[in-house]
Amino acid sequence: MAIKLGKYSFTGPIASIDKLNDRSGLYVTVCKVDREYFLLDVGESSSLRTRIENNDKKDCWIKNCDGQLTIFVHYTPFLKQQGRILIEQELRELFNPGCKSDKKIWFPEVLS
Repeated sequence: MAIKLGKYSFTGPIASIDKLNDRSGLYVTVCKVDREYFLLDVGESSSLRTRIENNDKKDCWIKNCDGQLTIFVHYTPFLKQQGRILIEQELRELFNPGCKSDKKIWFPEVLS
């Protein structure tokens, strides 16, 4: 499944970090409660799996998710860090994630 956040397609949900590739890209952490999705965080890295495994906000994600914590990724093999940072900033401005399950987001565009 894929979701669209802003102009970007994210693949997921990925419930296990073992399923992530350690490649460059962006990630969003999402808490799924019943049929509702809550955006907890957005980030970027040159090594997504390593970044998520060692993320200093991981405890906050777990504490504030009363459902299933999942991750969606957007791999960016051709973007340097500055390009990823620009996308991260754009998504933060659009969705204003705060690591709490109080920002419900809908994924109106589910892609195949």
